[in-house]
Amino acid sequence: MAEECGYSLRPVPREQRSFGFLDNFAIWFGADMGIAVFWAGALLTPFLSLRDALIAIIIGHVIGNFLMGLVGLMGARTGVPTMVLARGALGIRGSYLPSILNYIQLVGWTAVMIDVAARAMDTVYAGFVEGGSLYIVWAVVFGAAVTLWTIVGPEKWKLLEKMAVALLLILSAWLVYVVTTRFDFWELFNRPGVGGMPFWIGLDLVIAMPISWIPLIADYARFSRSLRGCFWGIYLGHFVGSGLCYFLGALTNVAANFPDPIAIVAAYGLGIPAMLIILFSTTTTAFLDIYSAAITFKNVFLRASVRKQVLVVGMLGTGIALLFPPEQYEWFLLFIGGAFTSLAAIMLADFFLVKRGYNAYELLRREGNYWYFGGVNIKAVVVWAFGFIFYMLLAASSLLGVEVPVFSSIAGMLGCSLPTLAVTVVLYLALSSFRR
Repeated sequence: MAEECGYSLRPVPREQRSFGFLDNFAIWFGADMGIAVFWAGALLTPFLSLRDALIAIIIGHVIGNFLMGLVGLMGARTGVPTMVLARGALGIRGSYLPSILNYIQLVGWTAVMIDVAARAMDTVYAGFVEGGSLYIVWAVVFGAAVTLWTIVGPEKWKLLEKMAVALLLILSAWLVYVVTTRFDFWELFNRPGVGGMPFWIGLDLVIAMPISWIPLIADYARFSRSLRGCFWGIYLGHFVGSGLCYFLGALTNVAANFPDPIAIVAAYGLGIPAMLIILFSTTTTAFLDIYSAAITFKNVFLRASVRKQVLVVGMLGTGIALLFPPEQYEWFLLFIGGAFTSLAAIMLADFFLVKRGYNAYELLRREGNYWYFGGVNIKAVVVWAFGFIFYMLLAASSLLGVEVPVFSSIAGMLGCSLPTLAVTVVLYLALSSFRR
């Protein structure tokens, strides 16, 4: 049954794949149509001008979405989830470490999404009713909503995601209208930036968003009927959804010094649209984190039930959101996320340039081409570790406030993601050329 395939690691049979272009578009449009991405866009301004921020948003998504699409092709060609694909390069046991890191970050990001949505809803609700905070109620409501959305299963997402996309497009158009009619758009567009952020760092902030999705892409792309529909659905869906949110975040921060467009909508008495945007944007984003965390867990613990893990991750995310403010763990999530830039480079280089495809069924066997030395490809693990260290040295200035000679200069000129991707690919290809 197709539904059973959605809760297992085995390749999804061709005849049971049902996702077309619109299905992939809907999933990845909704993936970053959320408040967290509004805030990411607000980080670009007023340091960069709105014009330069828009250029960074476009270029960053052109590059980052291309990488997303390529990993999506890997999933569509093999029919297996992303962390199973990682076995091809790192080895079956070698894939356990990125799986553990991915599980931790996905539980964390689930908590972040629930926390951000609950706080935003609390702000909007305060505009209707006087009284104390209902944060706990909103957190529980959102935690339950995204968990239930996830547990219905991949086959049901097609209809739900298309409905959510239609509503989000309408509500986002309304939000754009509110902002552009309250402020002089062209004056804002031509206003110079205040400085303090090089353009390349801004570009890196945009590229980081699609790269952060790479450990999840194939979990959904494996249900695609065609390679073309898979690639362009992912590419264009994420381009429109994420690009729009980035630009709205940058625009509203320049216009009113509000990093959150929901605050502007609420301020002008449009609380109901604000609530709907929060609800649908949070649900269409967080369910990806919950489902992929459950699938990732099964890559390490083969006998685990994905359905039970969905419930576990949903409860963990809700509990963390209730107990800890995001400032206490978001830096750790960013730290872990840096590891996936070099991992993406290795996976793409291994699949498209070194091995030119995988045998999907061998990826699930504890023997054969992907067992390497005791289940670990030492070369790939070494390159992955090197790429991660390289990334952190580049990012030390922006993440930790520490200037590292040479590396900080490179980051200021080229950002962190592009140099890391390039160095990791070259090093992996060089080591892979040496055969035993």
